[in-house]
Amino acid sequence: MQKKIISFEYEEYESKNELNDLDKELIKHALVAVTQASAQFSHFHVGVAARLSDGSIHLGSNKENTSITNCAEQTLLLHLQATNNDFAIESIAVTFQNMNPNTTSDFPITPCGKCRQILLEDEQRSKSPMRIIMTGQSGKVFIAPSVLSMLPLAYGEDFLQHNK
Repeated sequence: MQKKIISFEYEEYESKNELNDLDKELIKHALVAVTQASAQFSHFHVGVAARLSDGSIHLGSNKENTSITNCAEQTLLLHLQATNNDFAIESIAVTFQNMNPNTTSDFPITPCGKCRQILLEDEQRSKSPMRIIMTGQSGKVFIAPSVLSMLPLAYGEDFLQHNK
């Protein structure tokens, strides 16, 4: 038996003020998306903004109802897949506001496991790394260089391919 180590590298900034203008702009759009969340059960409002390779910015927010909950990243990708034939996401910013009493929103939020998987599949489809900018309403910011870097030993389309 051999023990292996998988490391995960990301950038950490003390605040949004340290970021470049493009990343600051993307976070501002994600903060707008937070206000469009529908989180009547969890009261945890999440927003994302994606900058595509053509420079356009698209928003998504979490949506909850009695039968299903969609994360902000899922809502964004469903919208993009329904309205664009071919797109590549260069960067995505994710942020949140916790509306529950006596809570804060001053730490970076990361995509959940399911969202990492669907973002990874989009990253693989476009054959281009997708930067993930993770932030809260204030405080530190984390930036990962790609979705794959956040999901080591990822399950992907390659597993579905059969050798003949």
